[in-house]
Amino acid sequence: MYLAIDGGGTKTEYLLVDEAFRTVERYFGGCVNHDFLADGWEGTRRELQRGTEAVLAKTGLQIFDIKNTVAGLSGVDNGRDQEQMEEIFREIGFTEFLVCNDGFLAVWAECPAGVGIAYNCGTGVCCAGISEAGRMEKTAGLDAWSGDAGGGIWIVQNVFRLVYTSAVLYREETPLMTAYKRKFSLETEDAVLNSLDMLKDPAGYPEWSKNVITLFFERLEAGDQEALGLARQMARCAAENIRAVMKRLSFSGEPVTVVLTGSVHTKAANETYLTLLEERMKEEVTVPFRLVMASKRPVEGAVLKLKKQAAG
Repeated sequence: MYLAIDGGGTKTEYLLVDEAFRTVERYFGGCVNHDFLADGWEGTRRELQRGTEAVLAKTGLQIFDIKNTVAGLSGVDNGRDQEQMEEIFREIGFTEFLVCNDGFLAVWAECPAGVGIAYNCGTGVCCAGISEAGRMEKTAGLDAWSGDAGGGIWIVQNVFRLVYTSAVLYREETPLMTAYKRKFSLETEDAVLNSLDMLKDPAGYPEWSKNVITLFFERLEAGDQEALGLARQMARCAAENIRAVMKRLSFSGEPVTVVLTGSVHTKAANETYLTLLEERMKEEVTVPFRLVMASKRPVEGAVLKLKKQAAG
């Protein structure tokens, strides 16, 4: 048996496949990113062990029965993260495994021959690329520390910040503030402030953050200048990170495939944002490229990598 894992900042997919790489069991677990867990790396270890045991539960198999594992995991952003995650896999009982940032899964899944770049906007932001020679490079993923702009958390925080500025600091009605108040049926300044508790509690109010992201893209499509300002920050962040990864890797021949992945791209983004992104990339990137929207689950990239490794 083989195990493919796509671990994110919100949920994690575990896919158990047989020797012919056919799906045997699937399990969805919680966040495995140590940056988002109250108990950090211990929480990561706990969630990965729980998820692995859950996907094996109906099969009667144990971890030592897994021949090889490929895991793309949010939060693996530097060498120290890599070492820590590999140690966790050994502690859990894995013997043969490849651990990397989850951004690389989309490259394996979506790009021809597994060569190209994936720009992910999910809970956070990540840009990952793989060259023809198999070299892997990534940027972003450090949130405010690396200037990330465009992940779900960033959008929610920045929309609230703009609404707060209008409602509390200036007490001036703006189109974005009006839309926010209408979206959540908020009548007063106190109600606007109290809405922060819902945004900070995704477990208790799971739809609130999603609704803010939807609202942001609705306002962008309507030409709202505040939403446009945020979208331009997102496009700039994306273009700069994609450019940086292109510079680090060597691509030849056809235009470089750049996959847009993550829930912000695949479930929420509209034509206005995608146009802004492409225009900004044309300013930043000199190498020919083609933008494509992800159409496969990232965990499928882990399965393809397992298959390639097994073929030698």
